[in-house]
Formats: sequence, C-alpha cells, structure tokens
Amino acid sequence: MTQEEQGPNLFQLSCGDTQITYSTSSFAGPPHFSYSGPKGEDSFSGEEIQSLGSALGTEHTVMLEAVPDLHTVTVVLPDIRLSSGEEQSFHALGILTTNETTIAGPPAGAAQTYEVITLDGVAKLVEF
Repeated sequence: MTQEEQGPNLFQLSCGDTQITYSTSSFAGPPHFSYSGPKGEDSFSGEEIQSLGSALGTEHTVMLEAVPDLHTVTVVLPDIRLSSGEEQSFHALGILTTNETTIAGPPAGAAQTYEVITLDGVAKLVEF
C-alpha cells in the first residue's frame, strides 16, 4: 500500500547569512515565517504573511521594515509532493525588495530595487 502524497508543510531555506523557515501551519494553527539575515531577525504569523500562487510557484511575502523605506522579502517556493515523513532538497528564489520613499513623495525613476538570492532548501512533511 502506498502513502498518499501531499505538499510539504515545513520549508527550511538558507543562503550565506540568510536563514528562512516557513511552515504552512503551526501548533497554534496559523502559518509561521521566520527570517534572519542582513535586515535583522523577525518572525511573522497568520495575516502578516501574504501568499500568492503564480506561474513561478507560490510566493510568500513578509514586510521586514517600513521606515524609512519599505523592505519586503519574498520567497518563491516550487510545488513539491511528498509522502509523510519524507523530505526533499530543492532550490528557491529569495527576493529582497526595497520600495524607495521620500518625504516629498515617490522619487523619479524605478520605485523598487531588487536583490535576488538563490536559496538552498529542504521541504518536509511533518505530522503534528
């Protein structure tokens, strides 16, 4: 008898000094996202995490800083299928976006700048 495959519920990602952990649910219930890297350390849960399906995969975004410029980090995760207890190594995109702001309003030129990193990841299907 084969186990039914499903999507992973725990993602651990890293690149240099950047560490990201994302779980689609937690013991408390809502999803959890933790970031440690050049923009500091922070944890997010529930509605603080924006998730959007796209042609690239599923994009998960959190706001790291709001002052003086808006900094967000987005992790693009591929679709992965696993059986319970399995894990899968993969590569993913991490995008640190800076929305340039000034007191006088948006500056001339591009309103966003991007820093793209390739993250090494492990996806797991963990039973709670």
